Amino acid sequence: MNYLLLISMSLLLLSCRSSKETASRANTPNYDVAFVDELFKDYSGENPGASIIIVRDGAIELAKSYGYADLDRKILATPASNYRIASVSKQFTAFAIMLLVHRGKLTYQTKLKTIFPAFPAYGAHITIQHLLTHRAGLVKYTRFLTAGQKEQMLDRDVLNGLLETDSTYFQPGTQYAYSNTGYAILAQVVEKISGVSFSDFIQKEVFAPLDMTTSTIFESGKTIKHRAYGYLVRQEGVTAKDQSLTSAIQGDGCIYTSVVDYFKWDQALYTNELLPQSVLDEAFYGYDENGKTEADGYGYGWEVSYYKGTKILQHGGSTTGFGSHVIRVPSEKIMVAIFTNRNKRGKELAHRAKALLSHFSHGKFQMPFEIILEKEIDEHGIAHGIKQLDRMKRDTQNYSVSAHSLFMFAIDYLNNHQNTVALQLFEQLIQDDPSYFGGYYGKAAAHKALGDKALAIKYFSTSIAYCSAKEQWAIDYCKKMIAELEE
Repeated sequence: MNYLLLISMSLLLLSCRSSKETASRANTPNYDVAFVDELFKDYSGENPGASIIIVRDGAIELAKSYGYADLDRKILATPASNYRIASVSKQFTAFAIMLLVHRGKLTYQTKLKTIFPAFPAYGAHITIQHLLTHRAGLVKYTRFLTAGQKEQMLDRDVLNGLLETDSTYFQPGTQYAYSNTGYAILAQVVEKISGVSFSDFIQKEVFAPLDMTTSTIFESGKTIKHRAYGYLVRQEGVTAKDQSLTSAIQGDGCIYTSVVDYFKWDQALYTNELLPQSVLDEAFYGYDENGKTEADGYGYGWEVSYYKGTKILQHGGSTTGFGSHVIRVPSEKIMVAIFTNRNKRGKELAHRAKALLSHFSHGKFQMPFEIILEKEIDEHGIAHGIKQLDRMKRDTQNYSVSAHSLFMFAIDYLNNHQNTVALQLFEQLIQDDPSYFGGYYGKAAAHKALGDKALAIKYFSTSIAYCSAKEQWAIDYCKKMIAELEE
């Protein structure tokens, strides 16, 4: 089945919306632009914006923006708008460490306590590689925020908080747990080893050599050229929300850049301009307790997965007022990036990035079922959506619909207060996989949102019965909800 047949033919007739656009390929087919326009229609008009870029074989296939970078001043988003890319910044932090390793200033096995002698005893068991691959077990830095705090937390505050913390979540190296704390500490490592600020290091070693002229790391009071300002988009409306108490922490997600500047970074990763390819390659593997693997996992600032043997590198980012997602397929010389200045909703940007990858690779990579299903539900209702879902579940060659992915899809509807749609999706999940906890958990949450306490308690209880040890978080939440509902 050709995935294009599943996209409404009306897309071919759509005219390009009013937006800023640049493209290196003058012969970009109109249907490509129309597909992208449809995909990002909720960012068009008087809304916070989005900028996207698709790169193939070293050229910009399409760079386009929707909505506004600054609603208050009525400044449209453009491909040159600088967005806070949140955790997509981690690849730059990881690169800074890799550069220091290459220069012989430290190794991937250097211990944290070696760099910071005042670190608690567990620092003697945490390596640089543990920090890069989220295997250090460090506590979340949000626990260092104090009641009534008004000043933003900085990376050094994260380090100081850890100096007063006597334990980790688990023995370093034994588990994976995504950690913003670890990357804040890596920024402090860069400062300690290099002798300059993290911001200055990235500017000198990355932005300047690559002519990323407007990219920068956020610092209070610093001017950011072509700045996109963050917003929260909710049912009740749009609210300006650009900063939080943790928005000034640099190592985990503080870079502002544009899609056209990010293109320069992407292309540099194919060359020896910043580091030899043999050194850069270390970033693009998953790591487990035994080191580098050929399996899915987390590398040095990149999530690593495989599709039919092809390696896919990607990373998402989410922070107050901003969302981002990037996918690179080095063997195909394809890159997709989406930067937005509004709160990210669940997996929406990941799905859209994968949809762009599928579309511009002419179906070589799977179109996310979520994109097709959401369109069907929005245009024709949930009953038609369930029928479409059934067709995609049977078409295993073109779609991959797991219990977990359907659960997360339905959760997005729940979070967007579309409770009746979510309820029917959770019911379908129970029919498809009655031993999976997610359908019962979702129905409980939906009934709670709809005000039916009795049914909410019933399904929270049922969910507990089907939870495995990996879903301890769900067990704890269900018990908490049952206690609250029974009061």
